[in-house]
Amino acid sequence: MLLFVRRMLLMFPDPKGEGGGDPKPEDKEKEIKPEPSNVELAKALKELKEKSVSKEDYEKLEKENKELVAQIINGEGGGNGQPTPEKVDVKVLRDELYGPKGADLSNLDFWKKTLQLRQAVIEQEGYDPFLPHGAKIKPNEQDVERAEAVAKTVQKCIDEANENSEVFTALLQAETANDSPSFLAHLKKIGALK
Repeated sequence: MLLFVRRMLLMFPDPKGEGGGDPKPEDKEKEIKPEPSNVELAKALKELKEKSVSKEDYEKLEKENKELVAQIINGEGGGNGQPTPEKVDVKVLRDELYGPKGADLSNLDFWKKTLQLRQAVIEQEGYDPFLPHGAKIKPNEQDVERAEAVAKTVQKCIDEANENSEVFTALLQAETANDSPSFLAHLKKIGALK
């Protein structure tokens, strides 16, 4: 009978593992590792920061991806994988520029909104507000070139200003000289220029 019990113990080991013998393979893997030094922790933290993305960038990308998925599902976006830009409300932009809120805008914000309004008016209403308009006035090619030159110059100043309104104003003043024939004629007329 004792022989039978020994054989049973060998065939069916103790489920709690208290029977002695070699340690389980999992126990061998759980060897104590030394704690990393401060230098190693600093290196790991630096590497983690270099490989991580800011929360704002992540949320922006996540929003863009959701919009893309929605466009694909709805069959929008023109098939080029780019999100369709939201339609700008021309009336709201005009109110922001020329209403009571417009007086509080910085020079930079005013011009940003002006260029945005120009583009929206061209797309939605079919004319360029930078061109001369009137019952007997028809813009010519030179007028169109000048309007584009103004828009490009202002956009260049906006891009170079890095969101600083004072820098934008200085750049715009440097780019726009008051040497047009009509302005010079006005100066001569008032006696400021001889």
